[in-house]
Amino acid sequence: MAFNKIETRELPDIQSTATVYQHEKTGARVLRLANEDPNKAFMIGFRTPPYSDNGITHIIEHAVLNGSEKYPSKEPFVEIIKGSLNTFVNAITYPDKTVYPIASTNQKDFMNLMSVYMDAVFRPNLRHDSQILAQEGWHYHLENLEDDLIYTGVVYNEMKGATASPEVQLYNILSAALYPDSAYRHESGGHPRAIPDLTYEEFVDYHATHYHPSNSFTILYGDMEEAPAFNLLEEYFETYEKSDEVINLAFTPTAPVKDRIDATYSITEGEDSAGKTFLTLAWNVLTAEDQLDLYGMEVLCEILMGNNESPLKKALLEAQVGGSIEGSMDPLGYVDMFNITAKYSDASKLETFKQVVHDTLTQLVKEGIPTQLIDSALNKIGFKFKEAAISESNPRGVIFAIQSLAGWLYDEAPYLMFEFSHYLEEVAKRAKSGYLETLIQEKLLDNPHRVEVVLEAEPGKNDRAEAAVLEKLQEYKASLSQEELEAIVESTHQLMERQSTPDKPEDLDKIPSLQRSDLTIEQEDYNLTKKDWADFGTFYVSEQFTSGIDYINLYFDLSDFEAKDYIALGLLSNLLTNVSTENHSLSELKIAIDSHTGGIDSEVVVLENRAGLVKPYFVIKGKALHDQLETLVDLLHEVATASTFNNKTEVQNVVAASISDFEQLVDFRANMLAAARAASQLRPGSKLADNAKGIEFFSYLNTFRKEFESDQAEDKLEQLRQVFAKLLHRERFNAHYIGDAAVADEVQAILTDKFATLSTEPMGEAIHYQPGAKRNEAFITSQDVNYVVLGADSREAIEFRGSSLVMANIANYDFLWNVVRVQGGAYGAGYRNDRSGRLCFTSYRDPHIARTLEVYHQLPDYLAEIDISEEALLKKIIGTYSSLIQPKSAYDKGAAAFFMDQQGVTTEDLLKLKQEVLDTTLEEVHAYQEPLYQALQDSTVVVIGNKVQIEKNADLFDQIETL
Repeated sequence: MAFNKIETRELPDIQSTATVYQHEKTGARVLRLANEDPNKAFMIGFRTPPYSDNGITHIIEHAVLNGSEKYPSKEPFVEIIKGSLNTFVNAITYPDKTVYPIASTNQKDFMNLMSVYMDAVFRPNLRHDSQILAQEGWHYHLENLEDDLIYTGVVYNEMKGATASPEVQLYNILSAALYPDSAYRHESGGHPRAIPDLTYEEFVDYHATHYHPSNSFTILYGDMEEAPAFNLLEEYFETYEKSDEVINLAFTPTAPVKDRIDATYSITEGEDSAGKTFLTLAWNVLTAEDQLDLYGMEVLCEILMGNNESPLKKALLEAQVGGSIEGSMDPLGYVDMFNITAKYSDASKLETFKQVVHDTLTQLVKEGIPTQLIDSALNKIGFKFKEAAISESNPRGVIFAIQSLAGWLYDEAPYLMFEFSHYLEEVAKRAKSGYLETLIQEKLLDNPHRVEVVLEAEPGKNDRAEAAVLEKLQEYKASLSQEELEAIVESTHQLMERQSTPDKPEDLDKIPSLQRSDLTIEQEDYNLTKKDWADFGTFYVSEQFTSGIDYINLYFDLSDFEAKDYIALGLLSNLLTNVSTENHSLSELKIAIDSHTGGIDSEVVVLENRAGLVKPYFVIKGKALHDQLETLVDLLHEVATASTFNNKTEVQNVVAASISDFEQLVDFRANMLAAARAASQLRPGSKLADNAKGIEFFSYLNTFRKEFESDQAEDKLEQLRQVFAKLLHRERFNAHYIGDAAVADEVQAILTDKFATLSTEPMGEAIHYQPGAKRNEAFITSQDVNYVVLGADSREAIEFRGSSLVMANIANYDFLWNVVRVQGGAYGAGYRNDRSGRLCFTSYRDPHIARTLEVYHQLPDYLAEIDISEEALLKKIIGTYSSLIQPKSAYDKGAAAFFMDQQGVTTEDLLKLKQEVLDTTLEEVHAYQEPLYQALQDSTVVVIGNKVQIEKNADLFDQIETL
């Protein structure tokens, strides 16, 4: 064997045997995590420290997946997704590493994916095709001589969206300030102002240096045939000699050059900047060698900042230094920083902010951290680790592969994150002797390696910066000769031709795929039993193996609540567990929940089937180990029936945190918000959801905060109390238990006893809900890019069946990927038409608006004209089938069973859908032209995005608002 075994180790926390190998010839490192998990995973990663903000590591991550020596099609990454049973396929750039993980439950598929990825990283076409950098990174774009010269490219546009976020800007400022002499001072994703500095020569040279077996880390996880995997690794590794290039990420952190940094971030022109400042204190606290302290600081962070009653967070909230207080441990790679941020603040509060932090930490060291806080934090973190280790919904192998690099990448053992029980036990043991107080003193109070940042809001900053870039580009254009301009026009059209030219059939045929014989029609029965429950609603049981964890979901039927009440219900779902109860202060409640359970939370869930039947619920969810069952139910009962809404400060803190969370969605998931808003105009259930957690809810939160701070606070609290009181009726109370069926009767009996206090008054008549007003809407943000959504109700035009899912696969990966992403420069685009009949097109970090909407309307004609081989169609069928067989955790299986029951979907329906997918013909795909065209005749548009572009396209909208 070409690989030498270095070490073998049992890892009981993740039920795996770990073996470390090293490739004899190149020194390539391989970690084998062997276990019985059928969802096998592969990942290869490289140390890739950036040397500037030009985004080279991020752009290479994109570019290697744009064709390779063995698989020369333009995007084998997309082609493999079309015809794979993968459970995970991606590539990820971190501040100092780039990783390429895949997962699949099918051995043949697993090897296919592994082959494509190995060829991509070691033999990519980017080495000799400069158009790949132009497409994925940046290029001058000039279609006609008279046009404005612009920059565009997938990563360029992606990072215009990402770097607009104040949180991202703050993170980059902290990294650069704390680690000024390291790679962490650079934005690994790339900054739009620096991305155009990247040259093709730099691009190719960096790949050659860093994408070498000697600089690689490979993880093989799960129940697999090992020999083929190792043989494939050897096939690529053996063609290299050991590299003399040493890429060492370890360094000695030096103190910041400046201990205070003042900067600004952009808000919309005309927006009031008052109360929108970020204040941050950050420390360098760890390097990769400090393995025990990593866990110690995680526990300490939970103690100090885990919730609104945590001592440091509470002190800052009480001092009113910010409307929202956040704190976290942020692992950059070799180093970790601890930071505390006050949002919705003012620069004048910085000294108070610093003093409160210092005084609170000093008091904790002097008086000692209360034992209850330590125990509850340890339980909460331990539960999180244990649950993640058994979850199947997210491929564990991929998560473990990434976690292995926390130490391994820096020449430490790869086991750090897999021995959490040992480390948490050691933290608990040492905590009895002042370990955590010592961490506070050494890592925070006495640590000179710290920085403070004041990040203030500046109206219109991004628009001015974008205008300056365009002006500079036009000046550059004016300096060019006619010949030089014509060369840019020619290169633009050459790239456009490349993007619009289909791959050669012989190139597509080289990409490995499964055959129909590799597929089996199976469907696990997500069992659900309904039990009689006198005087209550229904008791549901899902028997699942949960490793001793009891999951209990309480469903309060909301079908008689007015639509306007859902806004208050949305806020109530955020308030529960974050306000005091009749029996416990908020601090006592938080300690009890964290000490005895895996968490309690609540949300509004609105289920709607194709027939239009709406089933809305207020859900309170809890989980705990079985020996804590009675305590879990006690706490669920207390939260559900005894929460109080009398403490104005508690409510204000939750509202501020809710607004902060929503702003994060605007920065990173605006496509989802826009899609939900469009659906709210088409379907009544979606309107209720928008009221409870969408754009309508956000608007309510802002109004609530303003009115609450005036003289209307008590009125607002009373409204919440009235809505909450209406919930507490037996008839609307249902429960769902997921776990060991042998204890289901015990769970039901305890719930019956505890919730006997609920009112016996009958519910009101179910309300016939209506969708929202139909209108094309635009919401202005400070971002430089857009999120463009087109929605429609497809129920009358398009039958939901397997072939409609295959059509969606074609729409996503053949049409939208190429026309909106590759040709249009958006980071992403998608089409979805779900079982309930909600049809939606979305784009993500898109430089266009009108063009993208035009593309959406071109899909029907594309479907009518598509001409592909039987083999190509089979790939799309397989890729579609893959989406229907993704592994689920025990909890998710139980939840799926409940939702299926509520929406009238059976196991037979799922089997039928799978068979329809496999039986799909090209004629069926063609036949969707007319139904899709008809569905789009009554569509609605929602755009979240850039002010200048929205106003330029104002004629597309009935209403424009600032978000």
